[in-house]
Amino acid sequence: MNNLKEQKKSYKTNTEKGITLVALVITVIILIILAGITIAGLTGEKGLIKEAKTAKELTELAGLEEQIELAIIKAEQKHRNPTMGDVIEELINNKVISNESRVNQDTGAIHTDLGYLIEGKLDDYIGKTSTGDGNTTGGGTTNPPEAILPSTDNTKPFLPEGATQVEGTNLETGLVIKDSNDNEWVWVEVPKSIYNTTTTSTDYSAIETAMHIYTSDYRNSSCSDTFYSTEQHGFSDATEYNSWRNSMLKSVFINGGFYIGRYEVGTDTARFSKSATLTKPYIKQDMIPYNYVTCRQAQTLSKELATGGKQASLMFGVQWDLVLKFIEAKGAKRQQELKTDSGSWGNYYNVSFDLKRGKYLSASTWNNITNYTKLSDSAALLTTGATNRNSALNIYDLAGNIHEWTLEYTSSTSAPCCIRGGDYKDYASTYSVKNRSGNSTPIAESDNGFRVALW
Repeated sequence: MNNLKEQKKSYKTNTEKGITLVALVITVIILIILAGITIAGLTGEKGLIKEAKTAKELTELAGLEEQIELAIIKAEQKHRNPTMGDVIEELINNKVISNESRVNQDTGAIHTDLGYLIEGKLDDYIGKTSTGDGNTTGGGTTNPPEAILPSTDNTKPFLPEGATQVEGTNLETGLVIKDSNDNEWVWVEVPKSIYNTTTTSTDYSAIETAMHIYTSDYRNSSCSDTFYSTEQHGFSDATEYNSWRNSMLKSVFINGGFYIGRYEVGTDTARFSKSATLTKPYIKQDMIPYNYVTCRQAQTLSKELATGGKQASLMFGVQWDLVLKFIEAKGAKRQQELKTDSGSWGNYYNVSFDLKRGKYLSASTWNNITNYTKLSDSAALLTTGATNRNSALNIYDLAGNIHEWTLEYTSSTSAPCCIRGGDYKDYASTYSVKNRSGNSTPIAESDNGFRVALW
């Protein structure tokens, strides 16, 4: 009997153990299935992690799109006809992207997808602001048709706030704008194709080197865009000078050019002494050329001609060279007329031509012109833009008439500021448009004037 009881007890115990093991296995299997379902729910195609990541990416994309749209609006306010490069500059300025992330300045791409996104937003913006009749609207205002300047892949002229395109002018014959003060400017093309495709807008040395190679026919190693002294042109030190130069290089690189005064800077008051009071400067036709000024005074006066949020300054030497290359590249003048003898299109002592407008200076008197022949071997200073003969691509009196200060340093320490282009007392073969010459600072001679660049 006892044996039977022990057997029953043993059977019951083993049975209970067997049931527990089966339950454990089943529980583990169920847990594995549940874990699989949970993991799939988290990491699957529509899992929580995937959905959270997608939501984050969409939020970031929406924020980026807003930043791009804001950059486009800011670029439009500055340029009226914003380009990809203009928008990228705003994104960099607003620290949305870094300058180092740029891959291809020519196409405007940072990364391919981002480049396409910017391009698409820009196209959408232009499409939305079009009224269908060639006008554009922005901020509730309507800009005239001339607010959109002609452009190419190599050059995209900006339009300063308040300026308009002069009717009948274009990129092929010399694009002219008139600013809000009625001063006139001509666009000088500097093709973007001259740069290495990896160059960015802050690679100042690379930009300048490319410009020097492009204009090698007009360079002169005795003069350079280098700070010499505050007395030279008013910059406090080399840092300030280089800051202005870099600003110019960046602007020319981004926009594919810069503006030059259509005329020599003029005044409505005749000047006959370096002690004469400095008067208001103008860039208009039929003005008396602004003379008796030092390089430093000329730079100070140049800044007064700034317009539409842009900088105005005497030209750096590389800009003067770029103007000559522009005139040559457009076929307006032969290289010989720029480098060797500029008498065919300038006011020099040894050339003769007829005049039917403006005024000429004789014996300290400005005389009105109706019909006047300027004879060879005679000197006659003329008012600005007196004859189309002395122009190229709508730029007047670059050759002769009056010397023009630049910001170039000359190799002569006694003559650190450079004058270019020659004047009405010079021989055309001696002072061609290319020619540079030092002139002691702070001397202010009667035939020293200036011309201004805008960027």
